[in-house]
Amino acid sequence: MNVMIHPTELKGSVNIPPSKSQSHRAIIAASLSKGKSVISNIVYSEDILATIGAMEKLGVKFVKNTHHLTVIGVQRISLSDDNFVECNESGSTLRFLIPIFSLSRDKVVFTGKRSLFKRPMNIYEELFEKLNLIYQKNEDSIIVSGALTSGVYEIPGNISSQFISGLLFALPMVKGDSKIVITGKYESKQYVDMTMDTLKQFHVMVEEIGNEYIIKGNQSYKSCNVTIEGDYSQLAFFGVLGTISGDVFCRRIPFESHQPDRLILEYLQKMGGKIELKENGIIIRKANTIGAVLDVSQCPDIAPILGILAGISEGKTLIINAQRLKMKESNRLLSTYETLKSLGVEVTMNEDSLEIIGRSTFEGGVFDSFQDHRIAMSIAIAASRANRNVLITNAEAVNKSYPDFYKDLEKLGAKIEYIEE
Repeated sequence: MNVMIHPTELKGSVNIPPSKSQSHRAIIAASLSKGKSVISNIVYSEDILATIGAMEKLGVKFVKNTHHLTVIGVQRISLSDDNFVECNESGSTLRFLIPIFSLSRDKVVFTGKRSLFKRPMNIYEELFEKLNLIYQKNEDSIIVSGALTSGVYEIPGNISSQFISGLLFALPMVKGDSKIVITGKYESKQYVDMTMDTLKQFHVMVEEIGNEYIIKGNQSYKSCNVTIEGDYSQLAFFGVLGTISGDVFCRRIPFESHQPDRLILEYLQKMGGKIELKENGIIIRKANTIGAVLDVSQCPDIAPILGILAGISEGKTLIINAQRLKMKESNRLLSTYETLKSLGVEVTMNEDSLEIIGRSTFEGGVFDSFQDHRIAMSIAIAASRANRNVLITNAEAVNKSYPDFYKDLEKLGAKIEYIEE
């Protein structure tokens, strides 16, 4: 599907969708808990449906309602007759579940889109090799066999935090105590903090001492009810929209949060953005912004939309420590660079950074989403300041995390044409 967006000022209020990161974690923990848990405030994006479908392979039962998900969990990790686990394009699903499913001792085949298996997985490959377990990576699958055991696991801190979270979910259920030691620079630690919060909610105890996690074995998850908070990675799009187009009131978002992408508020203010806190949300006012140095090592998901803000801000912006952008749904360092170039922005791409010189308006035209939801949404936000219509190809990429994104833009006044190919 393609969408044509006609440039116009957008403003109003929007309900920020629930955190995808928290939703994955809550679904997994509830699935590992005996009894019934209810997860409130949830959206069934493609990634979330992938995690639900995977946990069903363990015998977990789900009842999907519009605004909440009922989960009847299991405490025994045992596969049904079908050992194929479809992850679609969800890196969270794949990386969280490999350690958990390995507890079944069965052969498990994780399948998905080929782009998913281009993303780095060497941490698990090395880990399985050390444990003398089977790990076979192909173009469109990963096959594992053998049981994860207790022990000391050293994990580099500069790779995806999802590997650490996957082990934190699994190791409390094995016999014997374990320890995870983070080596080197620890990036995206707040994502692991989110996992720790979820474990605590479901009565699994892990002790954190410095960059080490001490994990008692033979623990059991206990069911509970949780409400998912609004997603700061999605608020980032409307935060930038409110800054460059018209005032936007972002509802259903907590001001206090462990989400790493909460840095969007700090970065908006650093560039001259205007933010007002309300009891039930945050108002972002239209403002003239200036360039700044933005470190995205802890919040790589908001880098593309920060690039859009930089492209319409006075002076030079540096987006630094962006090497992990290369390992997302697209090579986001490159796709953000290409998008900004197509918008007419003067931009230079380095090994792990972007140097952006802002301008007053964007060039319209035809833009590819690179099959990346965050690139598609970033282009749509930029369209509000384009000098002519913006056509986004492969625009359905937003379904990965935010199926109602274009509808919510229309509620803010966007004029969108949907063009089926």
